[in-house]
Amino acid sequence: MIKKTMIFLLAGASVFTACKKTETTSQTTAQKVLGKWALVSDMSSETWQGNTTYQNYRGVAADYVDFRTDGKAYYYVEKYYDTVAYKIISDQLIKMELDTIQIKTLTSTSFVLYKKNTITESTVTLKK
Repeated sequence: MIKKTMIFLLAGASVFTACKKTETTSQTTAQKVLGKWALVSDMSSETWQGNTTYQNYRGVAADYVDFRTDGKAYYYVEKYYDTVAYKIISDQLIKMELDTIQIKTLTSTSFVLYKKNTITESTVTLKK
């Protein structure tokens, strides 16, 4: 089962074109995260008493995470709906409920989150 901490996202920069001139509008990390992201994969491992178990989930077409301006991420993964609070801490960190998660990649089409503690390690990949 996908862990609640898996639910994090980010989106990309916008480019506007007008009359022979191209302008790029910079977005904050908080702005980039907004929107609906498709779950590509959730790869995790857990080590307990020297034994490591791996769980790799490949997202299906219906799986998504939707980061909204109300500070909540609404998601549907493995036929399960839920909502988690999130807050952007920096360009490299996002807090989801009680977990602080590293932002490994954030572009207009790719969002990769990583979390590791003494027992578990998880990488979640999202796309637009």
